[in-house]
Amino acid sequence: MFGPVTLLFCCDLVVTESKKLLSTCYKLQIYLPADSKEGKQLARLENLIRSKPPVFTAAGFFPVNRTTLLYLVNTITTYFIVAIQFRDK
Repeated sequence: MFGPVTLLFCCDLVVTESKKLLSTCYKLQIYLPADSKEGKQLARLENLIRSKPPVFTAAGFFPVNRTTLLYLVNTITTYFIVAIQFRDK
């Protein structure tokens, strides 16, 4: 049970950290000259993160993030409620 939950949080953490990295790139570009080697590398990194942000999906069917865990808990709870109702009849 801990494996899938850990995987969900790791995927969400990667997306969150990529947003922080993009913000850091913006802040550093302010202090570096645009024609410097470091400034050009930061601009390339920024363009790469903006054009291809990390996205995790389950075989392309749905995104894998923290809300996925809530959907799973919701589905399991609904299943058990229906199963209990059918068992009592």
